[in-house]
Amino acid sequence: MRAEAMELDLSGLPEELIFLLSLLGRTSPDQHLIRELGAVLDWDRFMKLAMHHRVYPLAYIKLKEAYAASVPPGVMESLHRQYQSNTVKMLHLSREMSRVYERLDEAGVRTLLLKGPALAFQLYGDLAHRTSKDLDILVSPDEVERAEDVLLQLGYELMDYRALGNWKKKSHHLSYEHKEHRTQVEVHWRLNPHFSKSYSFEKLWERKRAVALANQTFHCLGNEDQLHYLTDHGARHGWFRLRWLMDIERLLPQISGTRLRDVLKQHGGKHHVGQALILSSQLLSAEIPGELEELARDAKARRLADQALFYVSRIVQLNPVPEKSVAWHYYRYLFSLMSTRQKIAYLLNKTLPSSRDALLLPLPKPLYFLYYPLRPLLWFWRRFRQQSA
Repeated sequence: MRAEAMELDLSGLPEELIFLLSLLGRTSPDQHLIRELGAVLDWDRFMKLAMHHRVYPLAYIKLKEAYAASVPPGVMESLHRQYQSNTVKMLHLSREMSRVYERLDEAGVRTLLLKGPALAFQLYGDLAHRTSKDLDILVSPDEVERAEDVLLQLGYELMDYRALGNWKKKSHHLSYEHKEHRTQVEVHWRLNPHFSKSYSFEKLWERKRAVALANQTFHCLGNEDQLHYLTDHGARHGWFRLRWLMDIERLLPQISGTRLRDVLKQHGGKHHVGQALILSSQLLSAEIPGELEELARDAKARRLADQALFYVSRIVQLNPVPEKSVAWHYYRYLFSLMSTRQKIAYLLNKTLPSSRDALLLPLPKPLYFLYYPLRPLLWFWRRFRQQSA
């Protein structure tokens, strides 16, 4: 059931985005509408939106199945090339996922896969229907170093600068890249960088689910933990890619309201889930299960959904660093996502020195204590350099 009381004002969305949303939603447009729109759409902008939102595989499939005759040949050819390229990349990622997962398992490192090929298969039934730029894995905080040893043995290199001893507290993942084929792997030991109540890895492991792919079984987050993680991730990034909302729309039928309420009671995040429900309902015609409707009626979730439309309707980059045109708008939005406790923890964490401080101003180890009083100056210096770049 759709959350009719939570209607969003979509009048400001460009026609090309409305058309893209109609292709991706549960109710596809009819042929008459396609012909009408085809005559007035800016197809270059449509392609830019499909690529930016990382939904071009599904857009290509939908257009090819029923509407190819109404689309300029050049657009279909471009979408086809991108679809084929993504298929090759996802097959490569899948093979590398299998290799990394197997070696971690042999080393005794318990691993939960986040997003990537496993999520593509779980939600879409076909690796080629979703895009992924890297592999994300979650391990116990106590097993991060062992996971790193495995990756180094496989030919990966650490891409993050790690100088100070508080890196596990300051961050929630490390990035690695293979020296030859440039595959990227992120090793997470925490799901959220902004210090919400941290999940216990042991609890996540108890609730894990198995995904069978290519005669191999992988472990992933349980459905309700997966929804909590995906909505938190999407909210933190302003839902600036529709791909993340497509994941929510596909995952909703697999969710138990009772188990989800237990997860939200333990870890918070109901406003993020409500925001995702509203956006997926209004933009993609997703059906909200009756037992989750209350979350979509939440007033704060509605405000957050309105705020996210600012990013959905534009072609903007918010990750890893928001572009200048929206930077302060995004930081205010990011802060509005947090509870009072999270805001306090976030601000306190900002007072702690980071490895980036050591990179900006290298000091000998006996003088590391100076990073504490110098922290505000280094933070402003780094921000100034980013804005000036």
